[in-house]
Amino acid sequence: MRTAVVGLAALVSGVGSYVLLIVVSRSTSQLAYSEFAVFWSLTVTIGLGIFYPVEQETAREVSGRSDVRSGGLTRFVLSAAGALAAAATLLSLVLFTPLGLAFIGLPGLVIALIASFIAYAVQFPLRGLLSGSGLTTTYSGVIATEGLLRIVLPLALALLGVTNPVVFAFVVAVAAAVAVVPALLGSDRSWLVHTAPRRRVFASQAGRLIVAALSIQLLLNSSTLLAKAVAEGSDGVLAGQILTCLSIARIPIFVYQVAQILYLPRLAGEWTKGELRSVRRTLAIALAAAVVVGVLITGGMATLGPWITSLLFGPDLVLSLQGTVLVSAGVAFFMVAVVASDGAVALGAHTLVLRSWVVAVLCAIPVALFAGDLLLRVTGPFIVGALAAFLQLIAGVVHRYRRRLRDLEGSAR
Repeated sequence: MRTAVVGLAALVSGVGSYVLLIVVSRSTSQLAYSEFAVFWSLTVTIGLGIFYPVEQETAREVSGRSDVRSGGLTRFVLSAAGALAAAATLLSLVLFTPLGLAFIGLPGLVIALIASFIAYAVQFPLRGLLSGSGLTTTYSGVIATEGLLRIVLPLALALLGVTNPVVFAFVVAVAAAVAVVPALLGSDRSWLVHTAPRRRVFASQAGRLIVAALSIQLLLNSSTLLAKAVAEGSDGVLAGQILTCLSIARIPIFVYQVAQILYLPRLAGEWTKGELRSVRRTLAIALAAAVVVGVLITGGMATLGPWITSLLFGPDLVLSLQGTVLVSAGVAFFMVAVVASDGAVALGAHTLVLRSWVVAVLCAIPVALFAGDLLLRVTGPFIVGALAAFLQLIAGVVHRYRRRLRDLEGSAR
């Protein structure tokens, strides 16, 4: 039942994101949408790359606590998230420079970006407290409320005739901040009172998660950001076109993120119990399914992608066939890599996951710097990085599996 509630909330959240992107594409010019695409890619990269790991570590910290509560955790995690928001804000100030404004387009988008950081610094820690406390319904309510606001607010703005992308960008921050209000106004406040953690341990573990998550998000959003950075003249709308293509192609990844709620605990349980045959079967099925879905993504986008993009976002935001195939291939490789990465986490190989994604980003950088063709330069890093991550992860998982098998065989003698 809890899984269904979280899955439904995630579905509403996903629909909200797509509605927001579609409404913005229909309400603004091509160039304005490309500028919004930069804002969107940056806020998603920072939100899921920096603040979501704080939620994860907060939830882990709370779930591992006894019933003794002396307070301090809420203040600590909000302060930590606030420090991260301040650091992200300082880095964002470079976008106010002439070169930065040439990249993002409008100063208002930078302000909206900073506002989203502040909202995330409140929402994600509170979500972690709710999740760790086992308040699944309230936790799901926060996610669903944010999704609903991303539907209602953009539609209302569109009906009012708003065409400025900055106004739509502020929807992200407003939705994130308002979504937690019902939880804070609830009669049960016990989830806000937990013993403060060991600061160094929390910072170390959260830091590792942040490095890995930020690397993943940088790869996933690299094509849109690179397109805006290197495209010129008539190619200035390329960032918007890539975002629309990426948004459609990555729908299966969104579905997987809901399904992993069932996949990961099962795999982790089999590994803990030493049921290695089941581990091999579960992981093999998951990877095989990811490969099949990846092939379907690439083939489906090559044939139906332009039509779907034109239907939802408008014909001006349809990416070329070559670009569509490249973006879809990147998504396919990325999905297989994410399945392998989650499998490695279930097997306890956290260091492998961290190293693999960091190395993947490093492998992607030369492609972004030296590829000659424009499309290859903006989509190649995504493809190369995802492939590099997968190869490292699968090799590491196989090594870990064989070592565990030898250990079990040795102990049985």
